[in-house]
Amino acid sequence: MALNDNDSGIGSLHAHDEREPTHAIAATPWMRTIAIKSGVLAVLSHFYDLSKECPYAFLEEFCRYCDIQPLPAGSTSEDYRLKAIPFVLKGEAGVWLSRLPEESIRTWAEFRMIFLYHFFPASKTSALKREITEARQEYDEPLGQYSYWDRFQGLLQACPNHKMGEREIYSIFYGGLTVDSKNDLNLTAQRDFPKTAISQAKNILERMIEAKRSYETSRGQYRRGTVHAAEARNDEKLEARF
Repeated sequence: MALNDNDSGIGSLHAHDEREPTHAIAATPWMRTIAIKSGVLAVLSHFYDLSKECPYAFLEEFCRYCDIQPLPAGSTSEDYRLKAIPFVLKGEAGVWLSRLPEESIRTWAEFRMIFLYHFFPASKTSALKREITEARQEYDEPLGQYSYWDRFQGLLQACPNHKMGEREIYSIFYGGLTVDSKNDLNLTAQRDFPKTAISQAKNILERMIEAKRSYETSRGQYRRGTVHAAEARNDEKLEARF
């Protein structure tokens, strides 16, 4: 039996979908009055869902920039965010947004919730919290410049939703210190550091780290000066020899 090109069943397999793309974000009358200028789009950071990207940091920067833009009468910063967000989600993140149900997002709070649920799932939070609780100071790792404290702060920043209180954070940090660093902190606090009030603990740690940094900076400058002096003497000896 010959195939008929006009057969509606066969033709439908090759027909293009003539419907307009759907939009997950429901447009409000106030959103329609907002124009996202090309200059704004040029400076807004994009989000691709890359391993090095932090969804929390992306949203914070995105909101901070959107919230300083001029708005038409009646519209809000939330309207501006919802209008702008589709332009900055690229790659896998853009595909994710395009596959959400039509007009399923009506508020910024709804978008933020499903965005973080997808790109910062509970499993990722658990893994990052485990890195925090299991952090340990290396034997030769200083408390001052390029220190364990800096590294520990980086772990906290990588997991903004850790939901740990200050007391717990300082307790975990102290628990990961080497014996020598614990003794230094206890000596500075004139008691067991974990038993110190939070306000005092902050002050003690800041003073101790600053002192360590100053010492390490001075020692580094002294070493560089010594090396330069030695090099200068060697140069003088070579010149005298010739």
